[in-house]
Amino acid sequence: KQWYQRRVRGHEIATGVETRLQNSNSNLRKQFLLLLDLYQFHKLYHSGNDKLEEALDVISRLQIIPLQQDAINHRVQSFKSFSDELRRCIPDILIMVMSILNKLFKNTSKSNNSYSGQNKPAQKIRDQARVVMRFAGMLPYSMPGNTHAQLSMLDAPMRY
Repeated sequence: KQWYQRRVRGHEIATGVETRLQNSNSNLRKQFLLLLDLYQFHKLYHSGNDKLEEALDVISRLQIIPLQQDAINHRVQSFKSFSDELRRCIPDILIMVMSILNKLFKNTSKSNNSYSGQNKPAQKIRDQARVVMRFAGMLPYSMPGNTHAQLSMLDAPMRY
């Protein structure tokens, strides 16, 4: 209960700060709004399986992590302009995105025969996972040592 109260209070404070930033430096406001959106993503991620697609939609809208093949190079180039604070969050965001894709794939596989090639939703999730893996491999950033291992473990069940 105390955790929930702190989360609600944090959101109230963030909303107040956003209101005060409306007339300030536009770059600072953009960074703050991005952090608020990442907070929303994080909240949806931890809200359970029924919010996973919504969390993926938030990441897609933010255009930080690519989910389509044709966006990889652009996102890698954009990464270079990210603030250091955002760059440090990317490994965790990548792991959360792959975890979402892994869970969605498992849920889709249960309801359909994903291995017959007839399951288009499962194939779309596989394709998105490949894009995330390629993006992670192309980043000009030294991620923590276990990040690539965690990503590979989440990706492996979707390969076959």
